[in-house]
Amino acid sequence: MRLFYNQTSPYARKVRVAIHELGISDAIQFVEVDPWLESHDFIDANPLSKVPALVLANGTLVTESDTIGQALHGLTVDSQLIPKEEPARHLCLGRAALCQGLIDATFICAIEGRRPSELRWADWVARQERAITRTLSSIEARFDLHDRRFDLGDIGLACGLGYLDFRAGHLSWRSERPRLADWYERARVRSSMIATRPC
Repeated sequence: MRLFYNQTSPYARKVRVAIHELGISDAIQFVEVDPWLESHDFIDANPLSKVPALVLANGTLVTESDTIGQALHGLTVDSQLIPKEEPARHLCLGRAALCQGLIDATFICAIEGRRPSELRWADWVARQERAITRTLSSIEARFDLHDRRFDLGDIGLACGLGYLDFRAGHLSWRSERPRLADWYERARVRSSMIATRPC
């Protein structure tokens, strides 16, 4: 299998963390790309020119980080990425989706910040930052945060918080969310998180 990724992409990081957690790194060829360059080799594999993109051994293309996570889960007999039983399964997928939205909002802010200052849409960024703040407060109040589990939802949360620190440190999210801050301090030192830190 081949995984196309970018070192700073939070979406690709989710997949890379999942691969490390599953212990299947040796079965995957990691191909680092810059999706903005739209290189011929990458577009040939994924016409969207977006990361992550996983090409399975049979040539099937799987895109989008949560979909790739589900595909990886299905390839591994003892995978703990997604619980088998309800309601734990739906709770995991629900957490993963909310954390995907957290990453999306942060990514939008980061991309908008790259535009020339006269073209930036300040109201759009402010809306995303309000969504980030609300989502973090909801997670603080409602998520079951513990160390006995590191499933697809937890991976999304850890990578989302890591991306916030990387691209939106000015939001200073920790002070009002002590449960979440404590959980992240433990999650961020997992070997899978250390191995995939953006740089």
